[in-house]
Amino acid sequence: MRRFAQFVIAWEWVWLLALLPVALFLHGWISLVLLLLPLLWGVRWVATRRFKPVTAYDTAVLLLAITVLISLYAVFDIALSFPKIIGVVFGIFLFYGAVAVTRQVKHGVWYLTAFFLLAGIGMAFVGLIGVSWTGPVAFLNRVKGVLPTAVSRIPGTIGGVINPNEMAGVLNWVAPLLIALTIGLWRTLWAQRRQVWLLALLGMAGFATFMLIATLSRGGVLSLGLSLLIMLAVATRWGRWLLVVAIIAGIGFAFYLDLNTIFSGDLSDSGQELGFSGRLEIWSRAIYGLQDFPFTGMSMNGFRRVVHILYPLFLVSPDTDIVHAHNQLLQVGLDLGIPGLIAYLAIWGVSVTLLWQSWHQTNSPVSRALIVGLSGALAGGWFFGMLDAITLGARPGFLWWILLALIVAAWDTAQSADSI
Repeated sequence: MRRFAQFVIAWEWVWLLALLPVALFLHGWISLVLLLLPLLWGVRWVATRRFKPVTAYDTAVLLLAITVLISLYAVFDIALSFPKIIGVVFGIFLFYGAVAVTRQVKHGVWYLTAFFLLAGIGMAFVGLIGVSWTGPVAFLNRVKGVLPTAVSRIPGTIGGVINPNEMAGVLNWVAPLLIALTIGLWRTLWAQRRQVWLLALLGMAGFATFMLIATLSRGGVLSLGLSLLIMLAVATRWGRWLLVVAIIAGIGFAFYLDLNTIFSGDLSDSGQELGFSGRLEIWSRAIYGLQDFPFTGMSMNGFRRVVHILYPLFLVSPDTDIVHAHNQLLQVGLDLGIPGLIAYLAIWGVSVTLLWQSWHQTNSPVSRALIVGLSGALAGGWFFGMLDAITLGARPGFLWWILLALIVAAWDTAQSADSI
């Protein structure tokens, strides 16, 4: 029995990847197959006498999972909340499965990094055909024009179209890591005569960066710029001074410029322009919601329905689907209450701590390139989440859980004498 359990757990990552399309697209009764996920932990107990790998995130993730259960008390439409709940549950299992594979397989951190980057580039290609491109990049719509209608419409989206802001948020996880690895591994790959790998990294970094800029998302482009400054600050001393100067200059520009004009082109998921004033109004309603539902939240994904009933908007049409609060912290609080927000912030705090420790515990150029890239990806996601949000349980959110697993893997490697 134990030998069979060890065989199953050895292929745990494969089972999870096989279930990924179910978690992303096949909501409804078929997604109940994901309830089999706890069986994997039961099998792990039989094989290793542990339900899951031990990580620094355990307490925060446990609290987050508990708040998801508590939020069920506030659910008023299970069909509305169920996809997000499934997304969080699957993300947690994916996180621990990814950590396990990096510890079981030699150079597992690189296999996981490759999966993360390829998945991100794959989503960029999906965005290429799923975003309705405007302005100077409208020519990209020609790609969609040569494809059959069934292919060009993305399942699970509003009207089959991907919001460019959400696309920018996903690429803010991917582009900084690609840029850091391209620059950080340049000499190593060239010396080892692995120019093909170098060209692949360069091509993916260029494509991801171009696609992010092509979204014309002000928040997305700003987040990328800030993530690049963070990476420079981590890697170099002069980069820290540059970051300080950029912060001071940014504060000055914020007072001088009209923020509503800067963000006037950003669209909601339903296509209506929000601008900065629209965001401010949504944030004010989100704060009202937090005050009214501090412990349970208003159920996952419930804000989009509740806001027009309890907290009517004046600058945004009542016909507009406010998918989220356009701020990741407010959205988590609305979904899971203040306890869930505390757990979420704890996950971010653990991430920063692990990256800080990893940087100071290794001198390997390869390891440091990965750490710098992960720092940039984490920073890009954080800054983007201040003006927009990829909600917990959203389809692209599985990449966030993989990012956390990569941070654990980088920390594990830094603790050992081995270089990746």
